[in-house]
Amino acid sequence: MRKFRQHTPDNWRLWRRMTAVVAVPIVAATLYGSLRVYDLYQENDAYSAAAENVSILPTLADYATSVTGAAAATILSIPVDNGAQVARESATTLRDHIDAKDLDPQIAAMINRMLAEGESLLDSASSGTLAPTVASERAEGFVSRAQAAYRAITTTTDDPTVQRESATLLDLWDTQWSLLDQVLAYSALSAGTDGALLMWNNALGVESARLAVLRDTFVENEAADASRVDGLMTQLENRRSLTANLDNEEGNVAALRGSIFESLMIYQEEVAGSATRAVAALDDLAAGARTEALKNAIGVAIILLLALTLAIVIAMSLVRPLRRLRDDTLRTAEQDLPAALAAIKDGAEIESVTLDPVRVHTREEIGEVARAVDSMNEGALRLAGEQAQLRRQVNEMLETLARRNKTLVEQQLALIDSLEHEERDPTRLQNLFALDHLAARMRRTGDSLLVLAGTRQRLGRVPDTPLVDVLRASVSQVENYQRVNIGNAPDGNLVGSAVTDVVHMIAELLDNALRASPPESTVAFAFSRAVDGGLLLEIADRGIGIPADELADINMRLGSDGEAGSGAARRMGLFVVARLADRHGITVRLRPTFDSSTNAGITASIYLPTSLLKGTGRNHDDPYRIDRPRRLPDPPSEYGEQFHADPASGSQPAVGNRHSAPTPALATPGTSPGIRRGQLHERWVPRGAGQ
Repeated sequence: MRKFRQHTPDNWRLWRRMTAVVAVPIVAATLYGSLRVYDLYQENDAYSAAAENVSILPTLADYATSVTGAAAATILSIPVDNGAQVARESATTLRDHIDAKDLDPQIAAMINRMLAEGESLLDSASSGTLAPTVASERAEGFVSRAQAAYRAITTTTDDPTVQRESATLLDLWDTQWSLLDQVLAYSALSAGTDGALLMWNNALGVESARLAVLRDTFVENEAADASRVDGLMTQLENRRSLTANLDNEEGNVAALRGSIFESLMIYQEEVAGSATRAVAALDDLAAGARTEALKNAIGVAIILLLALTLAIVIAMSLVRPLRRLRDDTLRTAEQDLPAALAAIKDGAEIESVTLDPVRVHTREEIGEVARAVDSMNEGALRLAGEQAQLRRQVNEMLETLARRNKTLVEQQLALIDSLEHEERDPTRLQNLFALDHLAARMRRTGDSLLVLAGTRQRLGRVPDTPLVDVLRASVSQVENYQRVNIGNAPDGNLVGSAVTDVVHMIAELLDNALRASPPESTVAFAFSRAVDGGLLLEIADRGIGIPADELADINMRLGSDGEAGSGAARRMGLFVVARLADRHGITVRLRPTFDSSTNAGITASIYLPTSLLKGTGRNHDDPYRIDRPRRLPDPPSEYGEQFHADPASGSQPAVGNRHSAPTPALATPGTSPGIRRGQLHERWVPRGAGQ
């Protein structure tokens, strides 16, 4: 279900949403335009096919006229060779046309049937065995089939112009076949058949009536020449006058035949002209459909391009400000704001610290969000300034309290010192030494307050100090210093600028080790030389240890000089250690002393870089140059035992070599613990303690 929700529109990125919003109407418009273009191309194909069909009409008319002419010649008992020759040429042309043109299959089948019937009629007429009545019947059947083909060809489109030309063609086609009736009537007149005159007059009357209708059709068709119909009517009247004296020998038979032939030529010319006009009209329609399809295609492409361009412009107008808002907000959150907060923390005035505004200056919703982010950043800066001011005030109060406390402690130490020099009673002198030690520890607490306040101690120049004295000074500032085993400290000095802070740092770690370990156990120092010349100092205890996850968090805090967090009050010593180590580039880490699930203990590793050491070069004879084991031996069964480092190897002895720690002697005058008034070498731990 969660994976499905990730793909819902609510989780789509903005560009995908814009694509979905724009794509639907664009796809719909493109589909509609494509269908329109497709319909126009289909219309163009239909017009082109209709033009192909109509273009065959003149040849079809020639063929039909030739076949009927051959039948008429048979009826009139005249040679049919000329008509048969023309018919066969026209048939060849029609077959080639059918093969070359993409005609409608139904129309092609009708023309093929008409050709077959015409061939049969021509063969019969050419053989001379066809009776006039049979020739008349077969000619009528052929004409009916030809008229059906004509109608099928001329009704393939519903365009008004083409419909008018088709109507003209059909009227011409129907009217011209009245000449065949006249030929049959004339044959009957020549044979003296009863009713032949009536048949003749009926044939003339039919043509006259059809010509009247045809003239109206020509008048309605602006492209047709109505005078051609008038010429046909003139020829009709001429034939009527010629047959008025047909019973008289003066009748001009040749003139009558010429009139019929002249009318036939006019019909054929008009049929060809009407077919040509129909083909031209269909070609114009096809060209118009192609042009319209091309225009529509171009229009759809332009609209699609404009829509896509507009969509891209709108999308970019949304995406660019959003990306700029995201980038500037992230830059402010990850770089500018931390830098501004650090500047404020370092003491810069809030008015002098500014953040660059989000680079979105529009007045719409995105611009309003950008202004809201700017307001939020300004509020964060203002709040940081108030917090920094409050932190400075707290630090100043801590510093003031710490310095007042140190002043009182120094006065107390001075008083105790004078009492120590005047006192001769050993018991009271021992109590004064204990009070002196307690005051020294109180002074370390004041120094810790100064560290928490971010202030350094106001000390004079401290000379370079031997490492063993630094360790003893650290031991002198903790409670139960008798449990600390310094062992054989390495040679060399610690630079004076780091002496006070290193003493304070080691004292804090020793204090933690002593508090976290059983009172009968000892806390031991171990030393090893690093490859680069630095010194690794380790403080190992046998306490209860620290859980792994909590130990990792402590090491992370030790690796930085971060601000005092919620755990600083509970682990103030470790926080102070982190601050002091960061001042001098010292690395401090904690790890378990033993590989045990219980009472694993903690070992604090302190790495002193070569920049803080003097007299410990590579040419210096140092017994601690070799590495020591990374774990102390297993803890003893009783905490009364302690162990010492082997100065020859730098390693810890086995459990069997442990021996009881000597009872430390009481302090004597001149050896009281503590460092005061900046004189590091004045007082150390009691004799015998920590040796």
